[in-house]
Amino acid sequence: MANSTIPDKYTPTIRAVFTLLGILLILIGQYLTFAAPVASDQLPPATIFFSVAGVAVFMLGFLIRVGPAFQARIERIKIPQKALWIATAVLFSALTVFSMLLFMKYGKTIYIPVIITWFASGILYIYAFRDQFPSLTSIKMWAKAHRTELLILGGITFLAAFLRLYQLGVYPRVIDGDEGLLGEFAKATSAGELANPFALWENFGSLYLQAVNLCIRIFGANAFALRILPAISGILAIPALYLFARQITSKRIAMISAFLLAVSNAQINYSRIGAVGYIHDTWLVPLELTLLLAGMEKRKSWMAAAGGVLLAIHYSVYLTSQLITGLILAFMLIALIFMRGWFLPKIRQAAAFWGGFAIMILPELFYAIRTPNEFFNRLIQNGAFQTGWVAETVSASGQSTIQVLAGRVLHVFLSLIYYPAQAYYGSSIPLLTVFGAVLFLAGLGIALVRVRTPGMLLLNGYFWAPTLSIGILSIPPSADTYRILIAIPAVFLLAAIALDALLESVGASWKRAPRIYGFITGGVLLSITAFGIWVYFGDFIGQCRYVDPPSRFASYLGTNAATFEEGSPIYLLSDEGFFYGSHASATFLSAGREIVNMPDPIDTWQAKTGNTVIANPNRIAELETWIQSHPGGQTKFVYDCSKLILLSYHLP
Repeated sequence: MANSTIPDKYTPTIRAVFTLLGILLILIGQYLTFAAPVASDQLPPATIFFSVAGVAVFMLGFLIRVGPAFQARIERIKIPQKALWIATAVLFSALTVFSMLLFMKYGKTIYIPVIITWFASGILYIYAFRDQFPSLTSIKMWAKAHRTELLILGGITFLAAFLRLYQLGVYPRVIDGDEGLLGEFAKATSAGELANPFALWENFGSLYLQAVNLCIRIFGANAFALRILPAISGILAIPALYLFARQITSKRIAMISAFLLAVSNAQINYSRIGAVGYIHDTWLVPLELTLLLAGMEKRKSWMAAAGGVLLAIHYSVYLTSQLITGLILAFMLIALIFMRGWFLPKIRQAAAFWGGFAIMILPELFYAIRTPNEFFNRLIQNGAFQTGWVAETVSASGQSTIQVLAGRVLHVFLSLIYYPAQAYYGSSIPLLTVFGAVLFLAGLGIALVRVRTPGMLLLNGYFWAPTLSIGILSIPPSADTYRILIAIPAVFLLAAIALDALLESVGASWKRAPRIYGFITGGVLLSITAFGIWVYFGDFIGQCRYVDPPSRFASYLGTNAATFEEGSPIYLLSDEGFFYGSHASATFLSAGREIVNMPDPIDTWQAKTGNTVIANPNRIAELETWIQSHPGGQTKFVYDCSKLILLSYHLP
């Protein structure tokens, strides 16, 4: 009867402790039993006793009885349920680390129990703040009140989905060598070190690679399988940016910024290829920042906690999570110093954010400690200081280190509005079209003027942190046009802010002249849409400009090779520019079929029945001449747009 008097927000201490310890012991026992090699000469296995002990402890939670005096003292402790759930989340995170190390020790390749435990720790942590969860009724009422807003956003998202999913497996016509390499390593996650979801390859998280591998298993080894996840990320970026923009500006500006991102030729392009991991930042980062800022401003700890959890998960997707961690840390430090009146009342939400991050990052942290070179892989390979690039440039140019780094930062900035987006694109124009660039520059000025508000401070950080980090820490400069993709949502939000402010300054604000506002805004957006879609689907796709000729040939080579029987010998008339092995795309698309380079003249080849010979663009005429003296086989001409790029001949 005594327990019935305890308030709902408290949990009976004895039962809770025994129940939790019992479950943990059972889990540890099962993990040990699952991971350790099977010893058929030991029945039962020694590890099963952990589970038996756990069951006994669990049962004690229901059977134990204490005296009234002791029970009263226990009840006075009154452990809040929130603290219990957080403690449980911490224990589950520790269990994730334990099981990960255990599976690594015994070479296990099925990490599903580890992943489930990890996600459970995040869910349990967010659930600890359930007293702030919105009710189902309030959600329905909100959706009904904002029905028009949701319909418009849904329409913009549908447009974005169409532009990113239309003929996704066909355009661009080829896959890049790096896309093929990613596909090969994704397939390697079924075994070996990359089976560990917290492992890294080129700073791509193995958890993401495993998701790519799942797509390959479902759709086959083709371009669509490599591109579907980037396309989904490109689509999710639209509502994610809307939520972020709505939090710091208004519904109107949020809608404009979401539309600008939806029709962005650059964001469309990087949503339709698998080689650039930065596309995933276009939805993860806005959502992380939204959850953080909304959680703090609305005093909703569960939202801030979800932001921290999502940031930690981001580490298992791509390396930019490290940059965003630094950005948020700097934002909070600046707010603490210069906006203390705003920040201090929200210190609990800030703590909830970092608590969620700390709990979920623990397994990745242990992996990083064990394999620091993998964790800092990109910095080691492409770091401006680590590679010695800065020292070499200073010596060669005669400039100071500050001048060299300032030039790099300027190059990153100009990659948005000046330098053509060549890397992984091949566009003849920059990432922003003319009108988009004008609005962006104006919006950047407005954001700097309004930097004293928390939202604008975070928006400025969202843009400048990647710009400065890429410029100071990364090379080569040619990669700037796709690395700055991380800041593209912020760029379009700045453009939307400028458009709204411009109309307000000329007396055509939404409140004073809604029709004029709508007419001008619609005209600007329509112009940007027409230009952006033409740039991608007309100028770029129509001209087959994606990557260089050897890379394009490798993709066609792999696709063509996959059409022949497995085990059927395939020979390539190769040369220094076109040969098998130059790009992993050929290996990926050919499903591992053996292709033998043949640099010697074809007249020296001892052809056999069932053999296939393929000529690269430079040796097509040679093969055509040989075919005339060896008729009867199956000839196939492959064109890249209107240019003959490959000729294959299958001997009868």
